[in-house]
Amino acid sequence: MLHEETVKMVNGAKVAVLFIHGIAGTPEHFRVLLPLEQLIPEEWSVYNLLLPGHGGTVEDFSHSSMAGWKEYANVIFDRLCETHEKVILVGHSMGTLFSVQMALRRPEKVAFLFLIASPMLVGVKPYGAINLIKLSWGILDEHDPFQAALGKVSAIRHTPLAWRYIGWLPRLYELLREMKSTQSLVSELTVKCIAFQSRRDELVSCRSCDILRSSGKVELHGLRGSSHFYYAPHDVKTVQKRFLDELKRWQ
Repeated sequence: MLHEETVKMVNGAKVAVLFIHGIAGTPEHFRVLLPLEQLIPEEWSVYNLLLPGHGGTVEDFSHSSMAGWKEYANVIFDRLCETHEKVILVGHSMGTLFSVQMALRRPEKVAFLFLIASPMLVGVKPYGAINLIKLSWGILDEHDPFQAALGKVSAIRHTPLAWRYIGWLPRLYELLREMKSTQSLVSELTVKCIAFQSRRDELVSCRSCDILRSSGKVELHGLRGSSHFYYAPHDVKTVQKRFLDELKRWQ
């Protein structure tokens, strides 16, 4: 699978939509959950980014950093802010943390936030850890919808050489720090935020919902049949409908 950015800059567009994936994730996640061509107006700009160190090898990821990811995302965000009246921020997992920070930094430019699986607190379930191990060994069961979904949205080429994953530890530590620093920022949001949390999320604690509720700007929804990577068909329809309804307010 190719993990590539989708960039469509429309001259004179008033609105841009910026998609930010999660750690070890890919722009492909949004192409499946929120098909861009079908939902976003043709006259709007779209930037579905690929963070540095993603889309390549285990070593590429190890040699990247949280600072580099944030800088890359912020440069694109600022560029869109300079050329558009409003920017819609759509984030999955780690991308939701970046989105919250961006909205606080330039609230006057953000139309709304659309957050999916916000990891305010860690809650790794046993089957979540097992699936990640299977992913690293390249032995995911493609007949299991949860494992198949994980395989589709992982941007890192696996390797059977387990020791090479040691370089991931600093990146995971940086993620935990980023989660901690973002928790207290949610209550400071001044722009509208629509958030979806999966009831069967294998990596994120359900207590993340309590943090999201700390802001009066957050409209929180639960997805009963979905996990961190897998989204049940009826949940996909729910997410797409709410996204489309909000887009219409800005057309």
